[in-house]
Amino acid sequence: MDVYIDVLFVENLIMNYLILTVTSRFCRSSASGLRMLAGAAVGAAYVIFVVCFSDIKVYYSVAAKFLLSIVIIITTFSYRKISTCLKQLVVFYAVTFMFAGAAFAFIYFNQTGTFTGNGIIYIYWKSKLTTIFMSAGAILIISRIFLDIVKLRISKEDLCVRLSIVFESRNKILEALIDTGNSLCDPISKTPVVVVEYDAIKDILPSDICAIFEEYMEDNLNCLTETISKSSWYSRFRVIPFTSLGMENGILLGFKPDSVIIGDGERKKDINNVIVGIYNKSLSKNEKYKALLGPELAIK
Repeated sequence: MDVYIDVLFVENLIMNYLILTVTSRFCRSSASGLRMLAGAAVGAAYVIFVVCFSDIKVYYSVAAKFLLSIVIIITTFSYRKISTCLKQLVVFYAVTFMFAGAAFAFIYFNQTGTFTGNGIIYIYWKSKLTTIFMSAGAILIISRIFLDIVKLRISKEDLCVRLSIVFESRNKILEALIDTGNSLCDPISKTPVVVVEYDAIKDILPSDICAIFEEYMEDNLNCLTETISKSSWYSRFRVIPFTSLGMENGILLGFKPDSVIIGDGERKKDINNVIVGIYNKSLSKNEKYKALLGPELAIK
């Protein structure tokens, strides 16, 4: 059987790219297409090297393959901290085994010819591409199902992030929940709305705006429009209709902050185009969070 180096490289490049794509989804670690392509190319180049220099046994030892996996992970996702790298490495191996298992299943049922050399499995040309793409399709379906199951099992506490609201040189830090059901936005500008409890941010609001909520007049449209029109901050505030939070056809008073910072440390995102909607009730029964974020604002 003849082995074509270019074909072998492309096949491994495609498979490695698919494995890294699924790994990225499982770990929720973002990586550009170029970085994933580079990581896939490292793995494909290793296979070519082993085929061309099969006499150097150290290069296809367990230690060499483990080091190769680390290089692929760092090339794809870059190095941030050991715990993150180890998590990505474990998931990378798990996804690789899933792909291998699916490939072996198709090889068995299709009675495809194979042979093994130096730890590399070669599939006969007539069916190898079919096996690759059928395996990839099966794994992508399984991965999708698995991700949905994982999302269902994630508790709300795991979806909480740090939220910092900056308004007129005043800063308020609180916990926010990433709410997949929150798609609230300003009907005019289509700007996404972050819903925040009044008690959590009242100390950074103007006194005339606070008076509305202290007197529970936030549902009175006439009162809202009159107060906003007389306020020195009228250009920063607006009225937002909503049909959630236990109320049909409700209205929410919102304001345009200087900025909103989501997350902290290495994982944080500064957003300027956002509106903070003020809600005069509790959002959490156990006080775990004071704000609701839409999924489009979450860190990815």
